[in-house]
Amino acid sequence: MRPSPTITLPAVTPDDLANGLLLLLPVLVVVVTATIALILDLAPPEWVSRRFLQWVSAFGLVVAIVYVAALAPLAQRSPRAFGGFLALDSFALFFEFLFLVAALLVILSANTFADRQESAEGEFYVIALFSTAGLMLMAQAAELISIYVSLELSSLGLAFLAASNKRDRLADQGRKSTEAGMKYLLLSAMSSAILLYGMALMYGISGATTLADIARAFSRDSTPAVILSMAMIIAGFGFKIAAAPFQLWTPDVYQGAPTPATAFFSVASKAAGFAVVLRVLNEALPGLTVEWTGVFGVLAFITMTVGNLVALVQTNIKRLMAYSSITHVGYLLVGIATASPFANSGILYYLLAYTFTNMAAFIVITIMARYVPDDSISGYVGLAKRAPILALGLTAALLSLAGIPPFVGFFAKLYLFLAAIERGNLGLQFLVVWAVIMSALSLYYYGRVIHAMWMREVEPAVAATQTEPLRTAFSQWVALAASLVGVLFTGLAAAPLLAAAQTAANTLTP
Repeated sequence: MRPSPTITLPAVTPDDLANGLLLLLPVLVVVVTATIALILDLAPPEWVSRRFLQWVSAFGLVVAIVYVAALAPLAQRSPRAFGGFLALDSFALFFEFLFLVAALLVILSANTFADRQESAEGEFYVIALFSTAGLMLMAQAAELISIYVSLELSSLGLAFLAASNKRDRLADQGRKSTEAGMKYLLLSAMSSAILLYGMALMYGISGATTLADIARAFSRDSTPAVILSMAMIIAGFGFKIAAAPFQLWTPDVYQGAPTPATAFFSVASKAAGFAVVLRVLNEALPGLTVEWTGVFGVLAFITMTVGNLVALVQTNIKRLMAYSSITHVGYLLVGIATASPFANSGILYYLLAYTFTNMAAFIVITIMARYVPDDSISGYVGLAKRAPILALGLTAALLSLAGIPPFVGFFAKLYLFLAAIERGNLGLQFLVVWAVIMSALSLYYYGRVIHAMWMREVEPAVAATQTEPLRTAFSQWVALAASLVGVLFTGLAAAPLLAAAQTAANTLTP
């Protein structure tokens, strides 16, 4: 009778501990910043203002970004720490940079949300920082237990962020925020249970938890148990990235959560899900490539179709952006189904482009949340006359999401779809053609928002109530400008970013 597998924890030497702390330095900076913000939040409001907490949080993220850049030469050697549980390769650094940039833009743009709270508490910034630390650990995790623990750390933080608008002076918004947090928490727990069952089954078959050891155990012919564990893991991560048919939580949570939290959901959470999926598939399951590429091909077709078709009928801009994000997940799944280093680099570049683009859109939506409490598209009518810079920023973001040149969204789609075509697979070529059709269809619902801002006239009765000028904080202007620079110039000057994406993707080559 085969003995039950046991987990042997690696012996951690002083050198390994010192190396591990060095690799974890950006994460530790974020955790320390969150702790400082938490302590400062205990002080009376007249001593420590909400704005001061915002800038402290932003400064800590900037310091973490500097440390990520400083660790880049070390990452070329793909070091591991704590017995191979954590990796600091170019792949992990690429995603850590993406998470930190997304968190920085979210925190800088959160003024409107903070102004609508009844208290001066800064828990939003604290929870966002701790969630960012969890996402960074997900990118570094190279072992099943560390993947699951970091996933739960980030998921709990995201659930709290979704419910953080509970004290909103608008009672309906507070109720929707609490409902969004509960929905995300319950559905996240269900998906985590499915994921954990898949991981337990994978460990039971292979007798290992590190991805490299699992790959060696699964190099032989696949068995029904192996296929089942793979299917459960794909289903668990399908919820995290909002791939159809696991996307049902997305529109309600996007609508109910405070807008900065929705922006964080749409960018950082999805990017972390793709980071883990790419690492697990390429480092633990390269022997099952034929099986999982077929699954992701089907998921890509369903996801981009559902996202586009349902987005056509949306009247709430946050729900429209929710289905838009589902559509872009479908495009990214085409890259996973391609299963090549070229496609992996395309996924990474697409995620970076999507970060800047989606953040630009949500920063404008965050600013407008004060003036359009119900987030209806009709509330954006005539925005070009009332605030032309905001209208121009949202227009650029929506055109980039639709894949219109010269914005970065066009180049990201082009690079990703070329990687799929290069494989010469008929099924992948069909997916690319269908993705192009879906991109053309998306022009309709993005165009509705653009049309409302630039071409529709505000009704006289409504115009009489819109005498108040649109107030935008300095930090929000900074965040919007940085996002729009990314939308425009990361496409026109894509060479260094593509090189970084290729270097990171090559790290995953089995």
